[in-house]
This record gives sequence, structure tokens and C-alpha cells, in this order.
Amino acid sequence: MKENAKALGRVDLREKFLGFISYRGNYRLRMGLFLLAADAVSFLVAGLLAVGVRIMFGEPWRVDLFIQTLPILVVSLIFLGLAGLYPAVGMSQVEELRKLVMTVTLVVLSLTALSFWLRNAEEFSRLTLTLTWFFAIVLLPINRDIIRTISVRMRLWGEPVALIGYGKQSEWVLEFFQKNEKLGLRPIVILDASGRASYPPPNVRVVKVNALYPKDGISSLTDVKTALIVLSDVPAKLMTMISSNQKGGWERLILLPNLEQISSFGVMSFDFGGVLGLEVRHSLFDPLQQAVKRLLDIFIVIVGGLAASPILVTLVVLLFFDTKGSVLYGHSRLGKGGKKFLAWKFRTMVKDADRKLQEYLARNPELREEWETTQKLRNDPRVTPIGRILRRYSLDELPQLINVLKGEMSLVGPRPIVEDEVRHYGDLFDPYTWVRPGITGMWQVSGRSDTSYAQRVSLDEYYVRNWSIWLDIHILVRTALVVLSRKGAY
Repeated sequence: MKENAKALGRVDLREKFLGFISYRGNYRLRMGLFLLAADAVSFLVAGLLAVGVRIMFGEPWRVDLFIQTLPILVVSLIFLGLAGLYPAVGMSQVEELRKLVMTVTLVVLSLTALSFWLRNAEEFSRLTLTLTWFFAIVLLPINRDIIRTISVRMRLWGEPVALIGYGKQSEWVLEFFQKNEKLGLRPIVILDASGRASYPPPNVRVVKVNALYPKDGISSLTDVKTALIVLSDVPAKLMTMISSNQKGGWERLILLPNLEQISSFGVMSFDFGGVLGLEVRHSLFDPLQQAVKRLLDIFIVIVGGLAASPILVTLVVLLFFDTKGSVLYGHSRLGKGGKKFLAWKFRTMVKDADRKLQEYLARNPELREEWETTQKLRNDPRVTPIGRILRRYSLDELPQLINVLKGEMSLVGPRPIVEDEVRHYGDLFDPYTWVRPGITGMWQVSGRSDTSYAQRVSLDEYYVRNWSIWLDIHILVRTALVVLSRKGAY
């Protein structure tokens, strides 16, 4: 009987917990707890890995070394919370990465300085703390992405929000949040002020704006605590009602202005006597940040090139026997300022590839549209067996490290294009020439060859207008994951 009672008690507690985290009023608390747990695991594993590295070099296991890493866990979790990272709803991955790295770095430096001030620095292992810091900043974004992915699949991630306005931009906003569920904002109701006949998917409720007049009608949305206001699609009368009345119970109002040509990263708000002002800084024109980007390129190329030298030598030998000729292939591309340069790659195609392409397209006219649309063929007959493997893992682009050292390319940037592709960019070609093209970029981490050409152009424009060092770091990390998954590679 007692055992049955204990079992029933455990079941009851489990049901209460599951009911608590799934209750509609605890969306942000639930997501925050999930991320908090993921971060705690990241710090614990980072501490264990730090001690494990020391064991690899012959040192015995010491519990005190692991205990020294626990203050980093406790203090970091507190300051990550103060930085708004629980639950980080609506925060971009780039901004989240910046806050994670900056917060943990400041915590480790502060704890190190405190140990010197307390004159007990000899009791702490600086190597262990440094390794814990390194492993933590690597594991934190990875584990956060994992917990978000799992939570999205279990339908436990996302806060229901109202989308106010249903014009052209609102349709884009709705589609964006439905495709990016990890941001944590899930539109479930639309206040339609357009009078249009088109409607969203069945899982999104539509409330005509006329049903909200008089203003007491807002009470029909009391279950939704956050509203996204698309300013270009909201009439003045509705905007006045929203700003002067909160009977709808909205705790948060997120304004979405139509500022497509303005960078969205690092925007600061100002209050000018009740008038909202936004400061936007374009990092592309900051000489210091450009110098940091260049130094980062050189450092990674030199260190990475030395580490990968055995792989490079092996590839050269394999390609020499595979291609029966030169293992490198230089192709004219457009770079910064519209200047031409030779972008180097490992040769992955047979000789006379251009001529054979025309012959192949002449025999298979149904594939000409695919080539003219994307400048790629999913099953390109010109690619050699070794070349196909290199392309699958993007190893064919390793010789472009030479272009990076010469200053013709960067590790991260827009795709290097040929002169014939300029027509696809139209008015966006000028912004494209503001930066060096990159070995990797937004295109490579957003589907690669599975994206349309218009999407590629849009991704290049986004990179140029929103560039930052943190965006580059985010893309470099994502590139490694995408290459390993081989998504969109052919």
C-alpha cells in the first residue's frame, strides 16, 4: 500500500509539473527554465572538459579543480539572466551570441581579478578557469539551439502573440515567425484592419478591426500578452486606440516599422521629449571594426592553414591523379569595388568543362532552365568522383585562403560572383561591392544550393547592411555545422 501511495505521489507530482510548464500563462517562465537548464549543463560539461584536458596531459583527477569552476556557473547564470537571456524571446542568434560571450568573459575576468584582490589567487588554477571559459562559450549556443529544437518539436516553445495589421508587410511578418519558431513568438491571432479577403493558415484566428470598436472590444484578446504592431499596416485610429488603452491586457507591444534599408543590429533608442529616436550605426564604415575583421581573417587563415596542412597535402596528391593535370583552378570573379580577381579552387571538373556543359545542355534542354536560374546543376556530369566529395564538404574552396591572405576575399562575406551575374542584382549590386566576397556567408548557412537566386541576392544584401564582427563569428560557427550536415551541397 505504501509503495502504491508513493508511486501515485510521484505520478501526481509529475502531472502537476507538466501541467505547470504547459499552462498558458507560463510561456516565458517555461522557456526561461529550459534555457537555464541547458546553460547549467553547458557550464558543468565545460568544467569537466577543462579538468579532462589536464588529465590528458598526465595530471591525476582532482575534485578541487572541478569545484573551482562552479562559481563561474553560479555567477554566470545570474548575469545571463540580468542580460535578458532567459528566455531571450525575439532575440536574434547574433545578438544572443554576443551577449553570451561578453557576459561569460566578464564573469571569468571578474572572478580572476577578485581572487587577486583577496590574495588567494594561488588557490585557483588559471588554466582550468581559462579552459572552462573556452568550452563554455562553445557549448552555450550549441546546447541552447538543441533545447530550442527539441522544445519546438514537442510544441513547448513559443509565446502566443497578436499580429496587428494585415497588409503586405504583415503577411511577410506572419510567414517569418512561422518559419522561425525558435525566436519564441508565435502569432495566433490577427487584428485585420485592411478589409482584405485573403486569410492566413487555419491555426491563426482573424479578428476584424471593426469588432474592436468601441475600445472595450479589445477584451476579446485578454489571453494574449504580447502584440506585434506592423506600423505600415495599422490605421491611425487603431494606433491611437492601442496606445491610449490597455484593456486588452497586452503587457508588451513590439513595433515593427518598415525600415528595410536600415541595419537592424545594434540599434539604440532615444527619448526626445516624448518623440522616439533611433540611432543606427553602420559598422562597415568603422575603420576599427574593419581592422579587427582583417586581423581575424589573417589569424584564422594562418592558424587554420597550419592545422589543416596534412589534409591539404593529401588532397593535392589525390587530385593530381584524379585530374591528370593542374590541381588548382582560377576563375575570374568580382570583388570589393567591382574589381576583378582570380578566385582559386581545387579542380573538381574534367578538362574542357565549359564545352562539355554546352554539349550536355544541348542534349538535355530540360536542364537549361535549372542552369540559367541557379548557375548550378544538381547532377553536374562535369564533376569528377573526387571532386564530388570535395564539393559535398566544401573542401574545394580551401585554396581561397590564398585570396584571403592577399586581401581579395574575406573568410565571411557575400558570394563571389562572375560578371554575368550582375544583372541578377540590379540596384543591389552597388552595396555588394562595399565589402570583400567571402569563402562562406549567409548563403552557405541558409540552405546553400537549395536556395533560389533571388534569395541569395537578398541574403547578400542582408549581410552588407547588417554586418558586424559578431555576425561573422555566428556565420563561421554555423558554417561548420552546415558543412558537416552536407545540407544543400552538390
